[in-house]
Amino acid sequence: MADIEQALAEGEEIISVKLAARTEEIAALLATKFPAKTLEQLGKEFEAQVSLEGELNQSVADLAVLVREQSAMAVDDFKKAEMWIALKAPPISDGNNFGVDVQNYVASELKSMRHAFQGMVDGASNYHWQRGNGLEKCTKSASVETSEGKVSETEDGKTTVKESKSSKTNVKTEPFLADYKRYTSSLDTKQYFLSYRQLVDLRDCYIKARVLFAKNQKRLADPRGDGEGGDRGVMSMF
Repeated sequence: MADIEQALAEGEEIISVKLAARTEEIAALLATKFPAKTLEQLGKEFEAQVSLEGELNQSVADLAVLVREQSAMAVDDFKKAEMWIALKAPPISDGNNFGVDVQNYVASELKSMRHAFQGMVDGASNYHWQRGNGLEKCTKSASVETSEGKVSETEDGKTTVKESKSSKTNVKTEPFLADYKRYTSSLDTKQYFLSYRQLVDLRDCYIKARVLFAKNQKRLADPRGDGEGGDRGVMSMF
């Protein structure tokens, strides 16, 4: 039973404390990480930063990682809230199932939002893959050729074998197209905007979850109104 009590306590913390705290945390990130600039302004800045040596756009890469970490945290939070609802479900019986329907509805909404968060975790890897393909068209490729040879020399009846080794580096220069550079900066701009939108979605989902629990707290904690939820003494806010 200790594991059940722990899961209930973790769910209580998420619902009563962490949903609000995480909303404020993500709101602060939005305020500090995204200055008031148009996408056109950002695109020009990013294009000027595109390096033919294939360097990262560190600011955008950091945002992609930030979204990945925040979405992973959200997955964990919402999963714990779903578990709390599941553990509050009454025994299966006939009649008086309205509260159970409320539980099922809220759990379904949380699950839907959680699945959206899981998709955000892939954002960083997708961005770097696409950007790498674009930069590949802008950078130079080098190849090294190595040759070896042996020379036999005969002097005074003695044969001497001399070895020689040489290497040559060839640089293959592809025609540089401005569109490849623009494509790369456009990806940076798109990822910047996507990171912003995903953080907004995360914040809004935390708000939605808070409202769902606030409006349905009695039914979620004690779906059949028989006092069983209160007897457990776990969810005092209800």
